[in-house]
Amino acid sequence: MTVKATSLLSILAIWVASISAVVAEPDSWWIFIFAFLASAAVGVSAWRRLGISRLIAITGTWTGAALAAGSSGDAAWVGIFAFLATGAVVYSTMRRDAWLLGLGVTAAWLATGLSVAFESADAAWMCVFAFLTAGAVANSRDDVIQGVASILLWSIAGTVVIAAGANWAWLGVIAFLLTSASLGLGGFSFPRRLEWDLWDRDNDDQPVKVVR
Repeated sequence: MTVKATSLLSILAIWVASISAVVAEPDSWWIFIFAFLASAAVGVSAWRRLGISRLIAITGTWTGAALAAGSSGDAAWVGIFAFLATGAVVYSTMRRDAWLLGLGVTAAWLATGLSVAFESADAAWMCVFAFLTAGAVANSRDDVIQGVASILLWSIAGTVVIAAGANWAWLGVIAFLLTSASLGLGGFSFPRRLEWDLWDRDNDDQPVKVVR
């Protein structure tokens, strides 16, 4: 039983982003509460390999949250949904090498963070739909279709909000809905169980069939 590097790097990414946000905006100090909870969500399964896809997604999630919280103390509450998104990603069905899905989650959170940073905390509520997008994308079966859809749609939404103002933050809702609609092309599935089999004994409790 060993601690996996991707788990340690994910926790490191959470804290580097959170500390950076508080250094930039001390009023956002309470984002540390949700950084701790997110670290716990990763840490309780630190002995299984998260894979590059989850590492990308978690890093992108907290980078976006840090951009928002670091620009305004009023946006520090995005840490709540960054924590929820972290849990959704860690315990999802995402394949370890589905890096496009990780980038899809990252796109949603970076669009949210940059929208707050360039506009105002009025755009922070986009994080709710960034979280929902993370949950949907992380459990999709086709990493190409859903990954590309999320990257494209959230990039457009973020660009428009930055260019036109926080009043256009509702485009985050559209980006989530259209990304979710694309799930019909590749499929969606919930995790069948939590992957806490630390000693790789998945089949030990299964009945043995005897062929005569």
